Amino acid sequence: MAPFNVNVNAICPGLVDSERVDFIAAALVPEGQSAEEHRALMVRERNTRVPLGRIAVGDDIAKTAAFLSSGESDYLTGLSISVSGGSEMN
Repeated sequence: MAPFNVNVNAICPGLVDSERVDFIAAALVPEGQSAEEHRALMVRERNTRVPLGRIAVGDDIAKTAAFLSSGESDYLTGLSISVSGGSEMN
């Protein structure tokens, strides 16, 4: 796409605090625990494995997309950008 002056990059988010987390927690909730309790436990556990200490929020992903859409990134192409708080991307 470079000959057409089109940059192509990928945003690779880690776990994002969203309705998807609600769905996962509800699907995996153990007996005797509410979905809300299980969700909170899941998020706390995941936070301990993220070097920055928290899972992403939608705004983290949006800011990355806004940067890639701006002129500030006009020389960036062919990148996979991990937006995961420092978690390893495979």
